[in-house]
Amino acid sequence: MTQNTHAGRSVTLSLIGNSLAGTAGTAAALYSLSSSPAVVGFVRLILGAFTLLLFAPFMGGKFKNLFGLLKRPGIWIMAASSASYQAFFFASVERTGVATAALVTVGCIPASAGLVGWVVLRERPNKIWFIASIIGIAGLAVRSLGELQVNDSTGFIYAVIAGSGIGGYLNAAKVEIRAGGHPMQLPGLAYLLGSLGLLVFVYTDLMKVTWNTEAIGLALFLGVVTMGLANALQILGIRGIAPGVAATMMLSDPVTAAILGVAVMHEELTLQGAIGLALVVIGLGLQSFSPGESKTAKK
Repeated sequence: MTQNTHAGRSVTLSLIGNSLAGTAGTAAALYSLSSSPAVVGFVRLILGAFTLLLFAPFMGGKFKNLFGLLKRPGIWIMAASSASYQAFFFASVERTGVATAALVTVGCIPASAGLVGWVVLRERPNKIWFIASIIGIAGLAVRSLGELQVNDSTGFIYAVIAGSGIGGYLNAAKVEIRAGGHPMQLPGLAYLLGSLGLLVFVYTDLMKVTWNTEAIGLALFLGVVTMGLANALQILGIRGIAPGVAATMMLSDPVTAAILGVAVMHEELTLQGAIGLALVVIGLGLQSFSPGESKTAKK
């Protein structure tokens, strides 16, 4: 027979992973690589890849399995999605500003992940996911009011593409996890392939970066912590929850960024901003009550 378990553990892992990812913006604001946002994205991607691949053997990953992953369609979807996210999100930031790009991108992730998971994986989103996602996205919208820019339709489209790509990434990761893929080798190889694709576009700017102690330290933090460790936890979390739920947990990224903005950057938190963040937190909390995956009980 089967039994359903609540997704509390998986949600917690996903929440921690996304919260770590949310520290990237503050770190990049405090310190700088003195280069384009696309270069920052490339650095995060390739250092995150090496971090995951180097530590995978200590977590049961076998090097020989990487060659087998190259034959899996899911790894190429993950690679293309991770690379396109970096390219399109930062392009959207340049055209529409951080607030608009973040709102549209993060808002599209739960919807795209839930829809693709429903169609491809036959995982129909439950009522808790719908309610939690609506509350969380509404909170992010309230938080961003007054900062939004809608005068550039191209930037808006770029943000939609970035968010929708992550929806595809999460579902591909879910398929590969079910097929026995290692939770560190999967994103590690995907990021490595994705970063190689981005290198063509950022090579010139990358060569202009001054690699002093501050730049190296920032690069390591962005790559190892906000990409490597963060995504390892996210993939571990997705084992027990639907891709749509995992996508909604990404709303914790802007919450972390906002909290650090007040605590570290001494930004002002308005009443409107506080209400918006509170709604996002409520939405995230509701996800812990989502049913986990069905597991076959042993007799």
